[in-house]
Amino acid sequence: MTDPTGLVAAQTQRHTSLDPLLPPTTVPDRGDMLVATLARGTQVAGLLDIRTERGRRVWALTPLLGDHGGEGMEAVLRALRARLDRTPVPADSVCTLAWPSLDADCTRPLLDHGLVPVLALGVRVGATPRNPSGAASVAVRRSSSRDAGAVARLVRRAEPSQRCSSLVPKSFLDGTSPGSEWMAESGSRTGEPLAGMMRLGEAHRRTPGFAGLLPEGNWGWIVRLLVDPRKRGRGVGGALVAAAHDVFARRGLERSLTWYSPLDSPAAAFWHRQGYRPLWTVWQCEPASALR
Repeated sequence: MTDPTGLVAAQTQRHTSLDPLLPPTTVPDRGDMLVATLARGTQVAGLLDIRTERGRRVWALTPLLGDHGGEGMEAVLRALRARLDRTPVPADSVCTLAWPSLDADCTRPLLDHGLVPVLALGVRVGATPRNPSGAASVAVRRSSSRDAGAVARLVRRAEPSQRCSSLVPKSFLDGTSPGSEWMAESGSRTGEPLAGMMRLGEAHRRTPGFAGLLPEGNWGWIVRLLVDPRKRGRGVGGALVAAAHDVFARRGLERSLTWYSPLDSPAAAFWHRQGYRPLWTVWQCEPASALR
C-alpha cells in the first residue's frame, strides 16, 4: 500500500459519526507504514514513528483503519507485534497510540494486545453548572512572586499522587507551558493557607502535543491542577475549575480541555463532575516488547 487516502477519508467519516468533535484524520509526516490484510482481502494500515523521548524508545502508532473498526485494529496490532519481533526492543521502551474514546468497537482488541488506557483528553463545551459544595471558604487569585515557597511545598505534597503518566509531555507536568498561574487559599490550622494551584493556557490543533487531536478553533486549557492532599474533599478543586471557566469565558473561549488519567478513579470522577468527557484516550504498553 502506497496511498492511504481512501482509508483516511473513510476513517474520518466513521470518527465524526461517533463524535462530531473529532477532527479529520491526519497522517503524520514521518514514520514507517505497516500494512495488514483482513480476511476478505481488504487492507488496513498504521504509521509507526519510532523515536527516543526522555531517554526511552517510543513506538508511536497511528492506525489507519478506514471504516473497519475493531477488525482493523486487531489486524494492525498484529502487524505491529510482527514488526517488534523483527527488531531489537530495549527494556526501557513503550508502545503508544491515541484513539477516539467513544470508539468502543476498538476497546477489546486494544486490551487483548496488552495496551492500557493511561490518559484521556477531557473536553467541555459550553457552560457547566457550578458545584459550589464546600467552596465558600476557598478564595482563588492570581499568583505572585511571593508564592514561590508555598508552591514548591504544595508540589512536593501533591504531585506524587497526581502524576498520571510518564508519557505526558513534560510541560504538562512541570508547569513550563505558557499561561497564567492561579492559587486557591483556604483557612488552615497548619499555618499553610495555600490549598491548591492551577496553570491555564490556550490550545489549538497546532499546539505541541495536540496535533491531530483537536478541531479548528481555540480551546481554554487547564494545563495543571494540584490540590493539597490534606485539603481534598473541601471544594478546592471545584473552586479552581470554576475560576478557570470564568477566565476562559472572559477570553471568549466556550470550549476547554484538560488531560487526566482514566486509571485514577477519583480524578476521572472529579473531571466528569466539572462537565468534562473524554475525546481521546491514550493507550500504552510498557515495555514495548510486552505487546501481545
